[in-house]
Parts: sequence; structure tokens; C-alpha cells
Amino acid sequence: MGQPLRILLVEDSEDDAELMLRELRRSGYEVTSERVATGESMANALERDKWDLVMCDYVLPGFGGLEALALFRRKGFDIPFIVVSGHIGEEIAVAAMQAGADDYLMKDRLARLVPAVRQAVQTAETRRAHQRANEALRDSEERFRQLAENIGAVFFMFERPSADSAGFISYVSPAFEKIWGMPCETAINQEDAWLTAIHPEDQPRMQAGLGKLVQGNFNGEFRLLRKDGTIRWIQLRAFPVRNAEGVVYRLAALAEDITQRKIAEERLAANAQQLREMVQELQAVEEDLRESNEELSQARQKLEKRVQERTADLTVANAQLQRQMNERKRLENELLEIAENERRRIGFDLHDDIGQKLMGVSLLLKATEKKLAQKHSPEVKDTRKVLALVDTVINHTHDLAHCFSSMDLQGDDLCSLIKKLVGSVQQTFPVACRFRTAGPIPTVSGEVTSQLYKIAQESISNAIKHGKAKKIFVSLARQRGKLILRVKNDGVPFPIERGPTRRMGLRIMNYRAQTLGGTFDIRPNSGRAAGALVTCTVPIINGTKPHAKGNGTQSALQHDLKKPDLAPAMASGN
Repeated sequence: MGQPLRILLVEDSEDDAELMLRELRRSGYEVTSERVATGESMANALERDKWDLVMCDYVLPGFGGLEALALFRRKGFDIPFIVVSGHIGEEIAVAAMQAGADDYLMKDRLARLVPAVRQAVQTAETRRAHQRANEALRDSEERFRQLAENIGAVFFMFERPSADSAGFISYVSPAFEKIWGMPCETAINQEDAWLTAIHPEDQPRMQAGLGKLVQGNFNGEFRLLRKDGTIRWIQLRAFPVRNAEGVVYRLAALAEDITQRKIAEERLAANAQQLREMVQELQAVEEDLRESNEELSQARQKLEKRVQERTADLTVANAQLQRQMNERKRLENELLEIAENERRRIGFDLHDDIGQKLMGVSLLLKATEKKLAQKHSPEVKDTRKVLALVDTVINHTHDLAHCFSSMDLQGDDLCSLIKKLVGSVQQTFPVACRFRTAGPIPTVSGEVTSQLYKIAQESISNAIKHGKAKKIFVSLARQRGKLILRVKNDGVPFPIERGPTRRMGLRIMNYRAQTLGGTFDIRPNSGRAAGALVTCTVPIINGTKPHAKGNGTQSALQHDLKKPDLAPAMASGN
């Protein structure tokens, strides 16, 4: 594969352009080109793509080579520009070169095309490389200047050091004026000005160490005695710079003001002395404490024995309390099961006993109505009214029996069970019953499913039987780690003075919620709508199972269930 070369041809002759491209390809270039013939198309091509070379015909209709060169220079491109023409004199060629062209060629002498292109491309690359090197040098010098002028230490550059002299200073950073207390020009113009400012007591040591500067292993500390009388501690480190032969011809040195560190070291030494004195005092105190340690040990042993005895008593009491809590939980669940069984029993009695007897009465009335109709007795109309009333009572009894008998849970999740309950209610009773969920409902334990289902069933039953509701809305929502069941109806307004524990049915629902660690609330609907709103809220543990706990209501529930006058109310859910 040849060397790639992208050429913009400013040429009105397609044949001439093809000849030049063919010559370049034959010499080994892999040429990509575009031909333009107007100033506008040339400007667009220069802006649109990147080119390695521009070759321009000197004579174009309405657009000459000098105009193209002027346009090229205004754009500021740093690529070769070669003028190619069939008719060009020496004066015109010189003018083109003075205007900025890199070379010029004659179309009838294309033998020079490849060498001219190669030289122009190499010259442009050399020029760009030189420009990049200059820019890198300027960036390096700027970074050095910023570093030297912004660090807190003094940066020295010594030239031509020797065994007994650091050499003359060619550069010193602005921090010199702040630390040495003299202008930078003084350090540069007076060779030993930085050295004479050293404290007289430290000068002999520093003079003897100048030879180590050239060796590159100098790292020393000394004091400066400034003209204002103040003393500063300085740490000096030298780094030799060697030429290709390994000879040191320059020294770079950093002088850092360590006065604050020296002050801190002195304070630290004083503090260490105080600490040693304190340790000695503490050792004396320790001796005194050791004498009384025996008495403390005996007192601690007695205390540990008492703690162990008390811990044993608390362990026994805690076990007893845990057993009582478990027993209370068992009794509460048993009482709730008793209440549920009582509901089922009443439902079965309504269906199997009262329902059957009412059906018998209905059959007898039908027979009586038939006989009276045959005799054309005027009492036949009253008999038919009584028969219709009995049929109404039979249907109502059937509905009540179906409501009192709990549906089998069959292991379904809570949402599915409530959907079935709502569908069953809508088919059985003349009410509009709807169910919706808000957000994803987590999977809960069987106990939570059972208790919330029964609370929903009891609430719907109360709305139909006692509230005479026509519309019932059931919802499940998850909010802030809690599962919320709401049952709202448009029936008879719920009396505010009746709290959730005034009636047995409401107490049962309240106990169910409390066994799950939740709350139960019933109140009138807000706004103008009539009816009641039942809300049960239970916590969700780890997003799956609400927490069930004992609640101290077992004795109250036992007391209520023992009252004979409250059994019918419990059975009816009211």
C-alpha cells in the first residue's frame, strides 16, 4: 500500500487533473482528491475536509491562481500550495512564490511533479514538527516558570560549579526575596550574596560542604541572619545536572524555609520532657493505687457475684414472660378461630335449618294458594302476598348464610382472594363492588393473608347488612413499609361516637389487626358522601411478612365472648 495523500485540485480541466493524479499514483502515492474550479467551491472544500496538499492552476475562468492563493492564506492553513499552469513566465512564478506558494510547475513538464510534491509535503511536515517542538518548549518553559514562581521554596540554578564554589546563579525564584530578605537581582549579580547571609556560626560548615554540592549528595540545614535581624532556618538540597560526558555543568537546588518546623520540634522536645515528668508522677500514683487494688478486687468479686445472681433471676423471669406471651398469642388466635367457627355455624344453621323450614312453609303456602285459587276464594291474593314475602325471606336467608360462611383461602395470595370475594359479593348481592391495588403488593404470610381477608369480608358484610350500601370500594396499597387495606361504602353514615371497640364485630376486626402488629380504624366518609371508611394498616418486615405480636387484648376478648347478650352481635359482625 502506497503513502496516502489527500489533494485538493483547483483546476477547470478534468483531463489535466487526471494526468497529474495518474503521475502521482504511478510514483507510489495512494491519492484521494477533489477537483474544484471556483473560489466558493474551494473555500467550502477547505472548510469541509483536511488536505495534505493544494495544487492550483494559475489561469482559471473568472478565478486566477493568485486569488486562490490569497483565499488559501486568509484561511490560515499550514499545508503546501503548488501552482501548476500551462503558460507561466518567470516573473509570474516569482510573484506566486513571493505570495506564499511553495512551488510552481509547468503542465508540459510533469516529470518535476512527484519530486516537487514530495519535497513540499516533507517541508510542510518539517515545518509543523518544528512548530510543535517550539510550542512544547514554550509549554515546558511556562510550566517551569509557574512551578518555580508558585512553590514556597526557593529554586536556584547555578552555572559552572566547582569543588570549592557552587558557581554563579543564572536563575533564582521569587521566593528568594521573601526568605532571604533581599532582591533576586542581588543574588544574580553578586555571586556569594546568598552565602554571606548565612549565620556566622553556620558559615564554616556550609563553606566546607560546597564541594558536596557538585557530588550531588548535599542535604543540609543552616540559619539565615537577615538584615532586619530575624533568623530563619533553611534546608538546602542540591541536584547536579551532567552533560553527555558525565561532567557536572549545572546545579539545581531547593532551599526551603523550615523555621516553623524547627519551632515545632523545639516545642515537641519541651512537651516530651513534660511527658517524662508526668510519667514519673503517674508511676508514683500507680504505686499508691496498687496498694488499694486488693480492696477494689474484693469489691469487684462481690459485685460480679451479685450480678450473676441477678442475671439468673432475670433469665428465669424472662423465660416465664416469654411463655406467657406465647400462651397469650395462642389464646388470641384460638379466640379468633372460635369467632370464625361461630360465624360458619350460624351460616350453616341459616342455610340448613331456617332455610329448609322456610322452604317448607313456602311449599305449604303454594299448596294453599293453589287450593284457594281453585275455589276462587278472595283470600288467594293475600296468600300470594305472604308467599312472595316468604320467598324474599328465603333469598335473604340464603344471602346471609353465604355471607356468614367464610370462603376457603385455598392457598391463594391476598390480592387473588380479595378479587374472588369482590366477585362473589357482586354476584350474590345487588351492590356494585370494586377492588383495586396501588403499586406492587408484596407476598405476605398465610396468617397475614387470612386475617386481612377476614377483615375485608367482615367490612363488606357490615356495609351490606347494616349500612345498606349500594357501592363498595376495596383497595390494597403499600406505603412506607406498611400494607394498607381500605373498605369504603356509600351506605348509612357511620356514627362518630362508635369507636372500633364499642361493638363485638368491630372488636374482632380490631383484634385481628392487633395480632399482626397493626392498627384498625373505622369512621364516616370524608366530604359529602355517606357511609363508612374502614382502614387496616399492618407493617411489612423485609418487604414480605408483617410482624405479628401479642397485644394484651386476650383478657378483654375473653370477657366479651363470655357475655351471652353479645353472641348474636358477634355472629352478625356488629
